[in-house]
Amino acid sequence: MKQINKYIVLILLCYCSTKSYSQSFSDEKTSAINFIKRVYNSSPFEGVKKLEGETGSYYTVAVSLMNISKDSVLGVVSKAQSKAQIIAEQGFAEPCIKFEMIDRIEKGNQNTYLFLCTTLDEFITEIIKKKSIDGARIISAPSNKYIVSTITLENVKYTTTEMRDKVAFMKAKQFVNTLVNGSTITSEQIIRTDESDKRTEITNTEIVKERAMGFIQGLELLFGKEITPNKTTYVYYSKF
Repeated sequence: MKQINKYIVLILLCYCSTKSYSQSFSDEKTSAINFIKRVYNSSPFEGVKKLEGETGSYYTVAVSLMNISKDSVLGVVSKAQSKAQIIAEQGFAEPCIKFEMIDRIEKGNQNTYLFLCTTLDEFITEIIKKKSIDGARIISAPSNKYIVSTITLENVKYTTTEMRDKVAFMKAKQFVNTLVNGSTITSEQIIRTDESDKRTEITNTEIVKERAMGFIQGLELLFGKEITPNKTTYVYYSKF
């Protein structure tokens, strides 16, 4: 009986821990959205804006569309989203790949769509925190496609940072070469930012491989930082 009670307590503790984590994540997201809305309401803006909050930086885009019928205000969200991605690409130094509509403001014949953006850095970092994704992957967003190459190296194996950086870059190019020269690109090598959005699907492997081939030499460093203790994770990327 005591053994059964012990298991019940363990199950309850796991459940409470999971629930608490989910709740805190939800609260953090809600807090960010409310903060962005307050800033916008106090000082409306058009285009891109990087906001500094108590828990971090938030990338936002406000897109206005004119003369939209009452029946179409929600139906044109994908149009506003695509426009937001173009504006973000021109206005932000780093690429944004996810755009979540958090508000719609109607004023006369103008509808303004407010988006919370997720940067490529944030998106990749969250994935790496959950599991290792060393190798080359394709990040498929609604309007853009990126090829990313992830390498994790143990700090103790390299006498200098410069040496580690060079090894990381060489491995990054090798990973991309392997992806491009392989016979097929599998579903495991493709990360879609929104599984429900058909625009993130990749249907023609050959076209992807042809486009990716030209970007191997154009790989840029997205970041090199410690996500796992005593190891440095490098992520290189290139836009299709």
